[in-house]
Order: sequence, then C-alpha cells, then structure tokens
Amino acid sequence: MKNFFYFVFFISSFVFAQSNTEIAEIYLIKSEEQLKKKELTKALVYFDKAKSLLGDKTTAKVEEIGTMIYYNLEDYKVAKEHAKQYFALTTEKGSDRYNEVLFLYVDIEEKIEAENKIKAELLAAEMLRKKEQARIDSLTVVWNKKAENQSIAADTIYPFDRNNVAVFKSANGFYGVIDDQGNTLVAPGNYSGFMHYDSRIVLTEGIENQATKIMTVDTYSKEQWLLPAARKFNALSTNYGKVMLPRENGLLVTYPNNSKKVLVYDINGRKFKETEGLDKYFQYWKDQKVIKKFNKENQIKIDKEYLDYGGDLGGYMAFYTETGDLFCYISLGGHIIKVSEYNYLGTLKNGILQAEKSDGQTVWLTEKGVVTDAMINKNGLYKGMTILKKVKGNYQFVNPKNEIMKDGVVLESLESFLTKN
Repeated sequence: MKNFFYFVFFISSFVFAQSNTEIAEIYLIKSEEQLKKKELTKALVYFDKAKSLLGDKTTAKVEEIGTMIYYNLEDYKVAKEHAKQYFALTTEKGSDRYNEVLFLYVDIEEKIEAENKIKAELLAAEMLRKKEQARIDSLTVVWNKKAENQSIAADTIYPFDRNNVAVFKSANGFYGVIDDQGNTLVAPGNYSGFMHYDSRIVLTEGIENQATKIMTVDTYSKEQWLLPAARKFNALSTNYGKVMLPRENGLLVTYPNNSKKVLVYDINGRKFKETEGLDKYFQYWKDQKVIKKFNKENQIKIDKEYLDYGGDLGGYMAFYTETGDLFCYISLGGHIIKVSEYNYLGTLKNGILQAEKSDGQTVWLTEKGVVTDAMINKNGLYKGMTILKKVKGNYQFVNPKNEIMKDGVVLESLESFLTKN
C-alpha cells in the first residue's frame, strides 16, 4: 500500500511538471506574437510568466525571445546576457535564426559601446563640473571675505542729499557722516545727535539740548569743522545748550548755559559772529518807538528795565534781562518777539527763520514774526547711482558695475572676480 502512494505522487509530480512546461510554451508563443506586433509591454509580461513557470530551466528559444524583447526595449545589457545564453544553448549554428541573433548581438555590442562612451563623457563632464564648482566655491569664499571687509558697519543710513552725503548711525547708536562712494567723512565717535539741513550737517556730543561738542560738515565742499568749546565763547558755559538748524548762510545759532549771550557761529568764516554798528540799529528802533532808550553799554529799554544785548542771530537780535534771563528778540526792522511766544529763534534766511515754542514744537516765521509754511529743506534729492545693500546687518555701497566701494577701495563684482581668476 505504501509503495502505491509513492507511485501516485511520482506520476502526479511528472504530470504537473509537464503541464508547466507546456503552459510556458504557450506563453512564449504569445510573447513572440506580441513582439512581432511591437507590443513590447505585453510581450514582456508573457515572457516573464513563461520564465516563472520554467524556474531555473531555460532553452535557446527562451533566450532568443528574451534577446529580442530587451533589444527592442533598449535594455542592451540584459539583451546581451540573453544572447550569450542563446549561443550556449542553440544547436542551429549557421541557420538563418542563428545569424539573425548573431547580427543582433553585434548591434547590441555597438549599442553598449556607444552607451559606455556617453556614460564616460557624462562622467568626465560631471567631474569637470564638480572641479569647476569647487574652484568657484573656493573663489567665492575669498571674494565674500573681501566683500565683508568692504562692508560699512552701520545700523541705519539716512537719505543722501543732493551732494551725495548722508548721516549714518553705528551699531552702538552714535552718528557719523558718509558719502555715496562709501567714504567715511566723519567717524561716529560719541556723536549722539545730528541735524541735516540746507546741505549742512551738525553732529553733537552729549545729551539733548546740552551738547558739549559740535562738528559741522558742509556737504557741498565736504569740509568739516569742529566748533570751539562753549567755554571759549563764555567762560562759565559748559555746553552749547539748545542748537538750532543750520542754514545756507552758514550761521549756527546755539544757546549756551550760564550765558547772557546767544552763541552764533559763522561756519564759513570759522569764527563767532560779531555785530558792528549796533548804535545805528538802536537809533532806528528808538526813532520808530520800538524801544525807549539805549546806552553805550549796549543796553536798550523797552518798558521799565534795561535789557542787555545778547547777540545777532542774523536777522534778529537777542536781549536778556539784567538777571540773565532771555527776554525777547528784535528784528532789524524793529519787530519784537517775546520769549513768552517763542523760546528760541534760529537765523533768518530767505525771509524765514526757525522758531521753537515752549512745548518744543517747531514753526517757521517770517521776518515780521508771522507763522508761515515750513521752509523747504535744501538738502535736495539724491540723484546718484549707488545702491545700498544690507548684508549680515552691515551695508555695502554698490555702483552700477556691481562693484563694492569703501574708503577709496573698490572691489570688483563677483562675476568679474571669478572670470579673472
């Protein structure tokens, strides 16, 4: 009985194996039919089913069809392997079928050689590209270092005026002056305040309204001038007090502490402004009944007490009480402005002067003390070509050639630098 079961198992296995081979043959026929129709995807599906049924077994026919399919799929490497298997298994050497596969094999070899050549060329090109990229990366690092050294350390750069000059603020909050070529005209130092008006810049050290140092810059000529210390004007003064806007006439008006005179500095002449011929003005005012009296001590009398002459602002003169308090201003034409109306006046230019109220509000007055439209700031509009770029918190001054400018040094553009090197 046991032998009977072994016999049945053997016969069943033989029949099953024979059936797989037969089915595989059918799939190969279908694959070949689809191949002739150029239905390569279907041909490959049937071919793979046949291979799966055959397992490790193969035939010359299988390898021939495999060669044809993969050749047409342009997978020449796999096609070559099938062709080599075909030559090893075929018994039809010299036949038309054999020669057809042989010619195909030669073509496959040429295709593979061409592919390898292309791959080699691509590999060489990629290596060359990587080498070139490495060169560019290395040079870019060098250029970026140079560009970093060409950067201006600044928190803010204010608008350039028509003379291509601007104020800038350093990272620690102090102010300096620079032109649009990246040339630092005045280093920030300890200048904590600034004014930029009528193409003149005033930098001040010290707290607001108590400036201890004043630097002026004429943006036309780029000339700089440090004003004499306030004590040079008045021995008791420790600061310049209130500083008014600079004007085109070059007069800078300040109100030093512990002083019975307004400090008016002639920037153009590099000296304190003096007034000659006071008697002439005083007499005119007396004749016009603006004042009652005046004396040789340059005092005038408006009401009951004498007032001390406190300086010529350029259009208006200041007068103090005998106790040292600023009392009023009188225009050369005889108009009176009392301190109760405006605490501070600036210099008169083009018939208009700056005035400040007790609450700090700035207004503009005519020579007769009438409020008028704000004076047009003659800084003008910048018409240069420099572009400011902020890089890592600093500024770069870039010209139309994409060069970076700083303090007389010009760094060529990255493109030009890479080309030359």
